[in-house]
Amino acid sequence: YRTAKTTKTADSIAARDSSGDLYANIFNGTATAAQYADLAEKYLTDQNYEAGTVVTVGGPAEVTACTQGSHPIGVVSTNPAYMMNSELDGGTYIALKGRVPVKVGGKVNKGDTLVAGNNGYAVAGSASHIFAVALQSNEDDAVAFIEAVIL
Repeated sequence: YRTAKTTKTADSIAARDSSGDLYANIFNGTATAAQYADLAEKYLTDQNYEAGTVVTVGGPAEVTACTQGSHPIGVVSTNPAYMMNSELDGGTYIALKGRVPVKVGGKVNKGDTLVAGNNGYAVAGSASHIFAVALQSNEDDAVAFIEAVIL
């Protein structure tokens, strides 16, 4: 007979704690839902970037803020649903697929394709390096955060 434990204890039965949380080192199973909306992987960045910053491969680390004409690989994630490469020391989660807030510079209409702008911003465009589609609009020329789907 084993007593249920609310901590990560070997050879015990898992139980929820007072907050309803369950702890384990490795869970082998099938997830049927996720609380958040993007698939992200950890990359080493050349500096700390705020969520929504568009990044490209380059700089002194693995990735850096995009510049106009660069090929974006994703966006700094806010709350990734699936986190790949989680053991990488010091990395930043970059959303590679899914729905995330994206920092845009200038007017963007819902449904516009997004490409790299300067300073880690996305802009509406149809260049060869499209990386996302806007789910919301930005009505003025100011920098804003809009929801977009990373392709």
